[in-house]
Amino acid sequence: MAGKPRLFSPLATALTLVVITVCLSLSWWQWQRADEKREWLADQAGKAAGAPQPLSAALRREDRQHLPITVSGELDNARPVLLDNRMNQGIAGYYLLSPLRTDDGRWVLINRGWLPRGSDRAVLPSVAPVTGPLTVEGTVYEPSTRALVLKDTPLPDNQWPLRVQKVDFAAIGARLGVELAPFEIRLAADQGLGDQPPLPKPWQDAETTISPQRHEAYALQWLGLAVAALVVFLVASRRQARRQDQLDV
Repeated sequence: MAGKPRLFSPLATALTLVVITVCLSLSWWQWQRADEKREWLADQAGKAAGAPQPLSAALRREDRQHLPITVSGELDNARPVLLDNRMNQGIAGYYLLSPLRTDDGRWVLINRGWLPRGSDRAVLPSVAPVTGPLTVEGTVYEPSTRALVLKDTPLPDNQWPLRVQKVDFAAIGARLGVELAPFEIRLAADQGLGDQPPLPKPWQDAETTISPQRHEAYALQWLGLAVAALVVFLVASRRQARRQDQLDV
């Protein structure tokens, strides 16, 4: 007489537990992301409601990410910086960052927006000069220190525009021979400089694409997959047990 069949296969049980654990972990992570995005939006809304701060005030603050800021000065038109591998509606290009010397002698990079790369990567886009005194309004942006780049190579000497894979303020400042503020200023959506029209600013859409509600929807999807994996496992195991019972009769 055959022994009682196993209801749960050890291998199937282990695989199901792995799937459920991964799905539940991803679900929890999405719930956390929803909370973080909600706090982030509230923080940015509070900052946006305030008056633009001068550069000196932004330099003193630690919580300056996305702080409204205004600076006055003149651009260094001869030495623009092109941040490589920036996409806009599926088209490869650069973010154009122009060094600005403020009226009190400080230096900061102004992110003016996106430029298309063109068909020949060896040919860098031309940058029209903006002359005369300027007053710039925008928001502080500090790039993540964990930015992923294909390779970390030294900056070229005496090549302008300077094409970079990431914004390293110390390294770029060394090439400029100045001390840069440790952040860039991203222009407002409708702002150009001088008589130049505003450039596209893809980061504005990227920051608001995934709402807290979408993160919560993703969390529910992962939770549903975990439940589905458990149900499939239980149903398949019971069917296998019934087939084994029939064979043993």
